[in-house]
Amino acid sequence: MKVKIALETMSDVTNFVAITSMIDVPVHLTHGNFRVSAKSLLGAIYTMEWDEVWCECEKDIYHSIEKFVI
Repeated sequence: MKVKIALETMSDVTNFVAITSMIDVPVHLTHGNFRVSAKSLLGAIYTMEWDEVWCECEKDIYHSIEKFVI
């Protein structure tokens, strides 16, 4: 599964990390050649600098993160 998301505020970031931390498989945030863990608060904060952010996971987690999907 790969979807484009928006993390615009620190509240968005903390909520997103809290949700992805409960998922039992790896979840990544990507942009071009950059890739960070979606379960890392520091990594998710870093993505706020990116033009666009994609969430990638081998499991379908759309319903868990749908409020961040654009």
